[in-house]
Amino acid sequence: MARIRIKNFGPIKEGYTQDDGFIDITPVTVICGDQATGKSTIAKVYSTFAWLEKDSINTAMKRNKSPEFDDFKQLFENQRIEEYFLPGTEIEYQGTIGSFSYKDGKSKSTFDNNLAERLIEYKRPKIMYVPSERNLLTVIEDAENIKKLPRMLSLLLDEYNKAKKTSSSGIFDLPISNLKLRYNKTTTATDIITPDNTSVSIYSSSSGVQSVVPLSLVTRYLTNEITADFAKNVQELSSNEREQMKAWIQEYSGNDESEKKIIESLDSLFYGRKIDNTMYSILERSLPFFFNTCFVNIVEEPEQNLYPVSQSRVLYELLECMNTNDHNGLMITTHSPYMLSYLTLSAKAAELRAKKVPDVEINKVFPVKSAVSGSRITIYETKNDGTIQKLEPYESLPSDTNELNTALNETNETFAGLLELEEKFCQ
Repeated sequence: MARIRIKNFGPIKEGYTQDDGFIDITPVTVICGDQATGKSTIAKVYSTFAWLEKDSINTAMKRNKSPEFDDFKQLFENQRIEEYFLPGTEIEYQGTIGSFSYKDGKSKSTFDNNLAERLIEYKRPKIMYVPSERNLLTVIEDAENIKKLPRMLSLLLDEYNKAKKTSSSGIFDLPISNLKLRYNKTTTATDIITPDNTSVSIYSSSSGVQSVVPLSLVTRYLTNEITADFAKNVQELSSNEREQMKAWIQEYSGNDESEKKIIESLDSLFYGRKIDNTMYSILERSLPFFFNTCFVNIVEEPEQNLYPVSQSRVLYELLECMNTNDHNGLMITTHSPYMLSYLTLSAKAAELRAKKVPDVEINKVFPVKSAVSGSRITIYETKNDGTIQKLEPYESLPSDTNELNTALNETNETFAGLLELEEKFCQ
């Protein structure tokens, strides 16, 4: 489990003050809070470091030492937060195989001394950052031709275009309002089909639909694309990747005889031939870090422009996709109290499953594929004073004590006050 610590960086001042200031990144990590309090900052810092840890593997393998960085701040340019650095900025990330830190204007990276063993524990992720500006991809017809498109939008656009080409029919179910998306590979026209079989161009559809489409298609596409199937991953390696894998084996196999057996088995897998189960287990256990074997989905405001019921449908799809792989991860930022309520339902459904309530019965009231144990959900709240607070669960369910729910309660109290005035002056 990765951890990050952020202090005096952009809107975050003191940051999180418990657990030595470290925020735990759990399978489902939610960041809620007011505008401009650092929700997206946390998500962007985490994504930057997660990418850095992943990209540093090859360097560490080749040199057997920690990578070095000439300008640490440049790492944050892709997320456009390089201007957030302050004189007292402190940032630290602790991952599976390495840690990175920035303090007193100096950066440092450290990899575990026993790199070979730590790499075996590392589950290499496909990391997708879905920014709140994603509507731009479905509002402008030639988004591919926009100059200086933000890096995160450009990456999302690439995956979105790949996702649209995956279906032979070109028809994709959307998680809201029983809508479908239709993509014509010949004309590249993209339409939204309603339940009564009428259609409208994606560029003329509602803002909520425009927000959901790239999020839903890319999430489904990457969920299906990323696999932990070792044999399949090996067969899809390029020639250079195969040679790199062999070079790693030659360095760490221990002796010539074991090296020969492992490489012979790999060659068999490369060409789709079956190998001894024992050798397959050794390879699968020892070399998973060469492939993306899980999917980390980082989503800004999944509720964007959506009616509450539609918010639930989008969240449930994200949770369902996360549940397809034990090592997948989901991080979301949100302004919506409904999202937190729906997470509570998800945790309660998981609790009932643990108590052996039949899935078929749970599914009548909640989509059981979206059930996630409360122990796998962590919620943090960013505050206007620059601090970060962890919302402690209640009986293993996500806490409902947060400013989003407080705002709803204040509305009820205000309405009660107005009723009192009506009773006092209007009788």
